[in-house]
Amino acid sequence: MKIWIVNYYAGTPATAGNPRYLKLAKHFMDAGHEVITINAGRTAKISDSEFKGGNFVERQYDGFRFVHVRVPDFKGNGPKRMYSIWKFAQTILKGRKQFERPDVILQNIHPPFDYPIVKLAKKLKCKYIAEAWDLWPEFFVTMGLVKRSNPAMKVAYAIEKRYYYAADDIIFTFLGSFDYLKRQGWMKDQGGKIDPEHLHYINNGIDLDEFDHNVLAHRRLDPDMNDPNITKIVYLGSINKANNVKTLVDAAAKMLDKPSYRFFIYGDGKYRPELEQYVKDNHIDNVVFKETRIPLDECAWVVSQATVNVMNYEKGFGQFGVSSGKLFQYLAAGKPIVCNIDIPYDNVIKDNDLGVCRDLETADDFAMAIRSLAEQPKGEYDAMCECVREVAKRFDYKVLAARELEIIESLK
Repeated sequence: MKIWIVNYYAGTPATAGNPRYLKLAKHFMDAGHEVITINAGRTAKISDSEFKGGNFVERQYDGFRFVHVRVPDFKGNGPKRMYSIWKFAQTILKGRKQFERPDVILQNIHPPFDYPIVKLAKKLKCKYIAEAWDLWPEFFVTMGLVKRSNPAMKVAYAIEKRYYYAADDIIFTFLGSFDYLKRQGWMKDQGGKIDPEHLHYINNGIDLDEFDHNVLAHRRLDPDMNDPNITKIVYLGSINKANNVKTLVDAAAKMLDKPSYRFFIYGDGKYRPELEQYVKDNHIDNVVFKETRIPLDECAWVVSQATVNVMNYEKGFGQFGVSSGKLFQYLAAGKPIVCNIDIPYDNVIKDNDLGVCRDLETADDFAMAIRSLAEQPKGEYDAMCECVREVAKRFDYKVLAARELEIIESLK
């Protein structure tokens, strides 16, 4: 079969922040399918001059075939970002005749902005799979960015419904999505058009063989992370409103009397500069801001050096579950995990006793949770580490890709 993976943010082997679609593409190709990954040129670091006046650049990377699409640039998460996503989808729709027709389009959806891909599947008369990592536009309401009563939201929800109604199959990376669709009244038994037999839950994952290789091959000359006398608390990820990393910083402030503890923050986002200033102004000297971005293959070594790895979110985030790429890196690292919110669906951490995952209301609560993991007796700590790594095997891309292949091949 000819498969198009369409995702604005799908990175190349050199630029991928989340390698899901690279791993899926490899397994699809290994099974004999032809795969083209279509992404935005800016995510592949393709300059405007390389498009030479056109809208597409085709490239091969280590056997992966990519089509990069020319899109408007933007900064931040405002309207220009949404316009760029729409332009990406619209450009593919208009330029479809330049490429051989696929049998299947697998789209990572961002409703309502990339709806032209739904139109594309209809025009090409190919099978269409909608895969959602987040609930857009619901996410914008949950985060308080827009009110549900806003007239524009009614339009956005109506367009979101069209994605799901048009899909031959729907894949969610978070389990609570099924309840979300029921709440919206879109299921067949509610008078809608979504058949539960075509709904699938396949979370994000990790390539364990590659992770283990990277731990050894990409050791870093970092005196902090190489110091065996430091209790290392690691946060790796975005520093935006939804992440609420300030709560972790406040927890660190409560542990200034514990000289062995250091909190290492890797990542970037809108709130990083003011958080760095907050740490400086309040003399929270056990918090260390590391690089804004490190290569994906170096992340494995970083999280493997942690005593405890941290997931951090704004209260109310993840009401239908959480699908976080870093969770699976943390699982592969085999170290206890602390998360400051209760995850209501498929709580991998709590359900498998891999650490602490509950609503931590105060900085003191957060600090105590971290200490409860880091200061366990050695035997109990080592047993938890082994358990964390064992659970990671469920989310190896070998397992996940086989499940996605079953869905795709059922559409023949």
